[in-house]
Amino acid sequence: MIFSINCDTERIKPPFGRLAASLVAMISFLRGMPLFVSVRPRTPLRVLCLMAFDTVHVLRFSRRMSSQKLQTLAALLDFGACANDFYDSKDFSLQEYQATRRLLKSAQTGTVVNEYVCRLRHLEMRRSLPGGDDRLHGKAQAYRESVIRLSLGMVAATALDDMTIEDGIQATYRDDDLETLYRIVMLCQIIDDVLDFAKDKNDGLPGFLTAHASPSQALTLTSAAALRYANRDSMPSLPHVFPFRVALMGVSVLAQVSISYGYWRLRWYSLRNWSASIVNWNASTDPHS
Repeated sequence: MIFSINCDTERIKPPFGRLAASLVAMISFLRGMPLFVSVRPRTPLRVLCLMAFDTVHVLRFSRRMSSQKLQTLAALLDFGACANDFYDSKDFSLQEYQATRRLLKSAQTGTVVNEYVCRLRHLEMRRSLPGGDDRLHGKAQAYRESVIRLSLGMVAATALDDMTIEDGIQATYRDDDLETLYRIVMLCQIIDDVLDFAKDKNDGLPGFLTAHASPSQALTLTSAAALRYANRDSMPSLPHVFPFRVALMGVSVLAQVSISYGYWRLRWYSLRNWSASIVNWNASTDPHS
């Protein structure tokens, strides 16, 4: 029997079924539990990202990442967040930025970090301003997507030894595991943008809700985007991606709940402003006032 394998176009994946892949994901979750109370990474969402990449590593190579590599990825995620804070002008710490960068340089990830910073600067210099129309909302969405793909590409280039940042970015388009992870992170970004709408608006930051002058239209466009990220009809249902599909469904429900909350909050603000205008009008027409 002769087997013909094209190693350039197809990655050979271990034969993980749904149950085995779910067990791998559960072990990665339990392994990462101590990170929730560690110094790095600094947020629970970044801990979950580490757990996801540990799962991806096992599904691709049938072995777990070393503890040292997990620590490097934790610092890398913190560094990426710190770099984004610099461009967003919020809670940026130069001391934290420099300390994390030195730590990553000692872990021999300086090349990846330098490329990430260069690419991020390019994206940030071209991001759109808030308060536009449907077209600018689309540009803001594309900006968000590019930043997320870049961040995942940076982590993939460090976590998966056979990748560059560009390989990692392209994997978010074509590899089932990383594409599903990208969709999950985009839905998390939508949740964050809905919950932080008031703060992002005050700070003048482009996002899913602030990119449009009409909050109602922004919510409508954002809801449509969330449905697209959650829709896997065009993607194959490979067994080893099962835990990521389950996570995608769960996060998509949370995203729709947050969007519903956004609609409720918009109606509440509109009603409050309408009531205030009626009171002011009555006061101005009252002959005894």
